[in-house]
Amino acid sequence: MEPNKKNGYELPLIIIDKDYNITDINQKAEEVYGNIKGDKCYRALNNYQSPCYEETSFVCPINVINQSGNSQYTGLYTFNRIPSEYVLVTAKKKGDLYVQKHRILSRNSFDIPDFKKILDFLAEGIVVLNERGKIKFVNKKFMEIFSITGDPDLFLDKDISYLKNRMPEGIREMFSKSDGIKSDEEYPVHYNNSYLIVKKTNLEGKYTLWSFLERKETDLSDEIFRVLLETTPVGIFLQCSGRFMYVNPTLASILETFPGNLIGSSIYNFVHPEDRKTVEMIAKKREIGERSTEKYIIRVVTEKNKIKWVEITSETIIFRGKNCGIGSVVDITERKKLEEDLRRLATVDQLTGIYNRYSFEKFLEKEIERAERYGESFALIMFDIDNFKQINDIYGHQVGDKVLKEVVEVVKDHIRKSDIFARWGGEEFMILVPIKEKSDAYKIAEKIRKNIQNFNFDKIDRLTVSLGISFYKGGDSMKSIIRRADTALYEAKKTGKNRTVVAD
Repeated sequence: MEPNKKNGYELPLIIIDKDYNITDINQKAEEVYGNIKGDKCYRALNNYQSPCYEETSFVCPINVINQSGNSQYTGLYTFNRIPSEYVLVTAKKKGDLYVQKHRILSRNSFDIPDFKKILDFLAEGIVVLNERGKIKFVNKKFMEIFSITGDPDLFLDKDISYLKNRMPEGIREMFSKSDGIKSDEEYPVHYNNSYLIVKKTNLEGKYTLWSFLERKETDLSDEIFRVLLETTPVGIFLQCSGRFMYVNPTLASILETFPGNLIGSSIYNFVHPEDRKTVEMIAKKREIGERSTEKYIIRVVTEKNKIKWVEITSETIIFRGKNCGIGSVVDITERKKLEEDLRRLATVDQLTGIYNRYSFEKFLEKEIERAERYGESFALIMFDIDNFKQINDIYGHQVGDKVLKEVVEVVKDHIRKSDIFARWGGEEFMILVPIKEKSDAYKIAEKIRKNIQNFNFDKIDRLTVSLGISFYKGGDSMKSIIRRADTALYEAKKTGKNRTVVAD
């Protein structure tokens, strides 16, 4: 714009470059602001030492144009340079420069009709609610963004739900979670093949203003980035100060909810209580700006109260001047289930559900080490079912398998939590019993024997078991203590069955 044309313009004109330098002003701007040419706009208008949006929640027109991809932006401002006036700023991008037209509005003569006209003129969608959630204003841009038909005034004094029902589900959920949305924070949300920058502002404790600014894609890299975020099978999130600033559709799906339901809410709302400390530790690293890649596995509780396992990889990122965390989330619930199934196959007897021989030997090794180190004692109770081959021969293996399960249930009811119970093989079982007195092991063995003898088994009615007990001796190996228990069991069988024998 040539100087003579600028100076003939009735409104203040300020021309600013991409580095916020005021490269030119017209005569009217000099009358209002003084000679601010050559200064930084944020310093000249607000006495700030860095761009306005970095120092306060101030919405910088240049920053908005750059982020939205739009060529023009209009907003209502107050500047420290002229604190007694409102300023309606219209900024347009002209090549590498930004031309701002300032319309000065006196606070003394400024009334509600003027305010409504200005809001209708803005490039962002606006809805204003009172403290009871009643709609006090909706501008035309809001209606346009969400393709809502009708006159905006039809919504005045109606409950917000009346408007929410006409909005996309993922967006309207933000209103339902409004308490979790931090005032004056900008939240990027996917919508209609683009982004919306959503912001909530509290007005004097009486009103809440919501603004929705469309961010249009401006080049191929932006479009590729958006498609990747929306279609990747991996959940993506951005969190600042422990609250979600952005989530992609996949993460919302993992948590069985909608993106709008997560934006602004605490990241801990979905973390399993037992895993909260892990997340708190990572979040603290992010807040202090510690640069590290963290990979960890936690449980989350979905909106539908389902527990899932997820693997998270996160890093620190600077977002809008804040230390924040960005990361990926992978649902590994099925993998964890498979791992658990494999673990059970390796450690648990599949028929009876108690430990198998491999697991028992591991427990016994550790118990021997503990006994050697601390001088503690323990016993082994080895038992098998008397005449079990006859049960299989007469009634069949299905009945035999059921008998084994019933025996296990009887024994489990009469041993302690500290006792390790395992199926040794076939109809043979082992119990590792930590003891202080040798008589304790004998009492447990006799209780088992008598309760099995008195139990009514399905199909076969009654059966008995024989038991052998060995006690740990200094220098015992796993083989030696098992051998003594086996010898005692053999003696019990040889001398009449249905009895307990203690090894020498």
